[in-house]
Amino acid sequence: MKKPIIKIVDEINIIESLTKNITNNVKINDYDGSTVVGEVLFDSCEIEKVDFTKQKIKKLEFIDCILTNCDLSNLEFMQVSFTRCEFKNCKLVGTNLIEVSLFDCLLENCMCRYINFSNVKIKNSQFQNNNFADSNFLEVTTNNLIIDDCNFINSQFYNNDFKNIDFSTSILTSITTDLKSIKKIFVNKEQAIDFSTLLDIQIKF
Repeated sequence: MKKPIIKIVDEINIIESLTKNITNNVKINDYDGSTVVGEVLFDSCEIEKVDFTKQKIKKLEFIDCILTNCDLSNLEFMQVSFTRCEFKNCKLVGTNLIEVSLFDCLLENCMCRYINFSNVKIKNSQFQNNNFADSNFLEVTTNNLIIDDCNFINSQFYNNDFKNIDFSTSILTSITTDLKSIKKIFVNKEQAIDFSTLLDIQIKF
């Protein structure tokens, strides 16, 4: 996975950045006000402790960005591409990702409960130590996705292409799924027993 190319030019207040559309090559910190804008593209930015849920933004897009301790909960991203981005210690609770592309991205230590992945394309990306409990994964296609130490308790997997993904270090308790979504995935012994119950298979020891 490629690292984002961050070029920090100056400290800038996010409201000035949004209203003047100065959203490339900047560092944005600790903004908690609100502003109304249309579509915003963040290009090569470092963004810290920003609550995007207070922004009335129709469309957000990130390229070559690092987001740390940001809140993007309950936002809707539709037909957006995230390219070479890192989300660290962020909140994406109830966030909707619909027909979104994640290319060369990292999600690390993020709270992603109730997140909705629908018709999402993921390539050359990594999910590390995230909480995806009670989430929905529908018609997700992947190419070189690494998943490590994530929580998928009570999540739903339907009609996904997860071929060759290693879920063995993650929690898959009480998921609901179809055969396509778990075809040729990697699991540990305990997970295999859980899946046998899910698929009504009896194992002899």
